[in-house]
Amino acid sequence: MAGQPIVTIEQWFTEGWRLYKRHPATFFFASLLGALVCIPPAFLFFAAPLYAGLYYMALKSMRGEKPRIRDIFTGFHRYWGALFLWWLFLIAFIVLCTTAIGILVTPLLWAISMLAFPLLIDERKGVGSSFGTAFKAVFTWKNCARFWLYGLVVPLVSFLGVLGFGFGLFITVPLAVCVQVIAYRDIFKPEEAFQQEVLEPWQDYPFKLKAKYIGPVSRIRDSRNQIFEQIHSADDSVKSLLEGSIEHIDNVFAKAADLSHRLQQIDDYLETTTMQVLHIEKTEITRKLAESPNAAVYAQYEEALQTLEERIENHGQLEELREQIDARLMTIRVSLDNTHAKIVRIRTTEISNARLESDDVSRALRDLQIEMDALLKSLDEMSEAS
Repeated sequence: MAGQPIVTIEQWFTEGWRLYKRHPATFFFASLLGALVCIPPAFLFFAAPLYAGLYYMALKSMRGEKPRIRDIFTGFHRYWGALFLWWLFLIAFIVLCTTAIGILVTPLLWAISMLAFPLLIDERKGVGSSFGTAFKAVFTWKNCARFWLYGLVVPLVSFLGVLGFGFGLFITVPLAVCVQVIAYRDIFKPEEAFQQEVLEPWQDYPFKLKAKYIGPVSRIRDSRNQIFEQIHSADDSVKSLLEGSIEHIDNVFAKAADLSHRLQQIDDYLETTTMQVLHIEKTEITRKLAESPNAAVYAQYEEALQTLEERIENHGQLEELREQIDARLMTIRVSLDNTHAKIVRIRTTEISNARLESDDVSRALRDLQIEMDALLKSLDEMSEAS
């Protein structure tokens, strides 16, 4: 666990919520199905394997796999150790709740259990090994108080689902499991966290790109990831110099993805509304304008003709903007490749020269963002005009 990042509980909840939102219906119905099976007194024996199934689903989702509703039953044939662990913690909770000190210690015990279960399921460790590793993490990590708060808040979030006649549990329980899986990943698998949260930055974007438009922005993403890997593996002194560039690089990538999405929208529009179709409409309106029987009808056709001429003009401007976006996506890739080369050079130069180089990197990235913002503004104005 060397080199563990300091992660806030807020960040665990934010990323856990994002993880849950990838497959909310699957988590909901799997939890509902599990609840139907887990009717008292079966709860005492079935709850642990069903929880193991939820952890398994969350781990799959975290690694880009698609969980299935039937995964909720995975614990019954793979993770019976979870039942023993469940009983162990249940007995401990009952004992602690009868003592005054239990109020203080119980959240830490919750925190241990919320790390022990993912260890048991993901790494197939034994019960004793999972408990010991989780215990050591909670009591030797950088901030034990953080874990105390974590062990207090996560169960409360789960129990909030009791509101609304208990149906909220089918949301809050899997959400809490997703939060626990994120915490487990950040504590025990920081390199995997870097891969998922830094090197796979667009898995939760609100729009979907068609295959034709993924290529250019994927190459930009690859350049971005090469830069981030260089920064991630650099000395602390170099990292501190380049911290300001990280946000700039992420913004450049986000804007590149946005531009690629706009390009897709423009192409869809241009395919369905060709210049030829617009000119045919103009000819028809012009004919009706000449044949209009009275002033009121004439005014209507005149207004329609003016609107159509504006659409024809916008069509031509959209084609020009489309070419600009294509060119800009190419220059972004070149700019990021140049940035990568500069960062490699920064890592091998003296600190005074490295500072100048890093300032140059930040300045170039800011200029690139300004150019992209101007292009996006033109697209917004064009959308309003259309």
